[in-house]
Amino acid sequence: MSFPLTLYYCPGHLSFAPHVLLNEIGQPFELQCVSIKNGETRQLAFRELNPKGKVPVLATPHGILTEASAILVWLALTWPECRLLPATPFERAQAIEWLNWLSSMMPASIALRLHPHRVTDEENAWQGIRRHGLQECEQLYQQIENRLRDKTWAVGGAFSIVDPAVMIFFRWGTLLGLDMNQFPHWRQHTENMLRRPAVLTTLSTEQIAF
Repeated sequence: MSFPLTLYYCPGHLSFAPHVLLNEIGQPFELQCVSIKNGETRQLAFRELNPKGKVPVLATPHGILTEASAILVWLALTWPECRLLPATPFERAQAIEWLNWLSSMMPASIALRLHPHRVTDEENAWQGIRRHGLQECEQLYQQIENRLRDKTWAVGGAFSIVDPAVMIFFRWGTLLGLDMNQFPHWRQHTENMLRRPAVLTTLSTEQIAF
């Protein structure tokens, strides 16, 4: 690379997964913290970088990449020696299946639980929307629990681009009001992740805990 990669991230958000992968790869990179809470993703300077107003954003020698799934795949393909993609074509397709699902279904249901005002400005409807969002989240979380049953890693028996993405949603479960003790296989997956130095470095940098 002609210059270090730069990851624009917000602690504890979907940018967590690319942050972990960058630490796994071990190549030089820079970080730019962008506060969603403080409205920094809505500011003009950031919108010029990513008109969608979302993190993560990765500045590469080839241009700007957005969307966590795309960034994860690019990193894995750029450093194949790190073996961050599953080995077989079918398992690679499963990894993409995981990432597509996590980036579409999960945020939509989480938004109902945490941000009902995005659905309607009628405040008397918010409690019902939050309740419906929680029910959806619990169903989706149970599906993840079922898929992780008796597995050390999400796909193919080895750590891959899917695992840090799965991990950050585990943390969000508590924020959503779910009892995460009902998901023992997912909890074990998180404990497996917490043994990886790259994960511990990312948690320390972002100053978040599980």
